[in-house]
Amino acid sequence: MIGVIGGTGTTGRGVVAALQAKGADFRCLVRDTAKAAETLGSDVELVQADVADPATIEAGLAGCDKLFLLTGHSPVMGEQQISAIEAAKRAGVTHVVKLSGGDAIVQEVTEAKIGRAHWEIEQALQASGLEWTILRPGFFMQNFLNMAGMVKGQGKVMMPVPADVAIGMIDVRDTGDVAAEILTSEGHNGKSYFLAGIEATPSDFTAALSSELGKEIPFIQVPLEGAVGAMKERGMPDWLIDHQATLMTILAEGNMGGTNGYVEQFSGHAPRTLEGFVKDNAGAFRD
Repeated sequence: MIGVIGGTGTTGRGVVAALQAKGADFRCLVRDTAKAAETLGSDVELVQADVADPATIEAGLAGCDKLFLLTGHSPVMGEQQISAIEAAKRAGVTHVVKLSGGDAIVQEVTEAKIGRAHWEIEQALQASGLEWTILRPGFFMQNFLNMAGMVKGQGKVMMPVPADVAIGMIDVRDTGDVAAEILTSEGHNGKSYFLAGIEATPSDFTAALSSELGKEIPFIQVPLEGAVGAMKERGMPDWLIDHQATLMTILAEGNMGGTNGYVEQFSGHAPRTLEGFVKDNAGAFRD
């Protein structure tokens, strides 16, 4: 039995769909079962549990031998995931598959609290005595959906990165497919996998979007200071601003490029393309 923490999020839904396609035996631990059923469907086993309450995690994982671990970004992400790992061990789980961040941002010393938290969680997991696998997805194509309002309102995409910087990208559905394969097969203990299906640039995204929408959507590089100021104006908390600013700096410096064959190796299909992502999500960008 596989326990899934984080199944209702964007990436988690991809994991759940892939586990369902495999006919895997799994259950999702969720805070609100009624709301989760609306998101995941009535045919997914749901149990009420909260990462803020380790006792509920331990109870929810009873009978599970594997755990997929993913929680949303928050100032307490580190403490909550480490507590969840400890609860999983008490429940009898033997293997944890953790969705982490990229090598460049998961560091012991970093301005990004989220990157530091991922590093601390990984250290705790590796010292737990449990079997472990760490997944390091590249830049999610779904991050571009955050630009939908800008595209509809201003007809352009603005980011504090060069238009031609190479970025290792992945569709969250491919992340889900890889995670499901690792959760349902053996031979992954003690391994970390960087997951990037394609390498593309921000201007590749706007070119694909322009083609799909039938109108020119330019990409404009803006100063990082201006992007940070805009985040502050929106009331974004400092810890999240630091995370986003660090991520954008890493992207701008070209430190998130590269790709490999893991998506095809583990999913059994070619990585989803940027053009396919745009076509599937074009409605989000249309007026």
